[in-house]
Amino acid sequence: MKNLKFITLLLITLISVTSCSSDDDSAPEIINEEEVITDVTLTFTDANSNATTYTFTDPQYRDENYVAPTISLTSGETYQVETNFYNNSDPNDPEVITEEVMEERDDHFLTYGFVDSDISLTRTDGAMSTDSNGIQIGLSTQWVAGAAGNGEAIVSLIHQPESKDTSNPNGAVVGGETDVQVSFDIEIQ
Repeated sequence: MKNLKFITLLLITLISVTSCSSDDDSAPEIINEEEVITDVTLTFTDANSNATTYTFTDPQYRDENYVAPTISLTSGETYQVETNFYNNSDPNDPEVITEEVMEERDDHFLTYGFVDSDISLTRTDGAMSTDSNGIQIGLSTQWVAGAAGNGEAIVSLIHQPESKDTSNPNGAVVGGETDVQVSFDIEIQ
């Protein structure tokens, strides 16, 4: 009987010791936090090298002086357009999110939509914004303004799409999450 008690006590002790192992044995999971994007800029450069930048600021970060931008284009003109993303949530430590988008170009893609705006878009990305499959992610584009009118441009930055499609230069994706989507008013004269 003493042996049975001793064996039972020994088993309970062994179970207690092995079940109390530390969870620190495995490395912590690295979490890639999504960046805060407060501002999206479109910089248009015309044939005469005149550049105009339009900035959309998230409503949460606008001040009392914010005026919603209206992109003004001339019918028949061609513009080189650079799209950039910023985190200005801390004015003392602004971040250029575009750099991260380029570093992680396999995980990012931009789509463009035009509502009531006659715009022909062509992707013109260089090596720094072309993914490992040769797909231009859309940070650099060329816009040709068509017929006069008013409308809007919708710019979306997609994170980790399952597939990227540039058969239509405006771009399309399957899956992924939208990091940011903004709308700019457009006036073509």
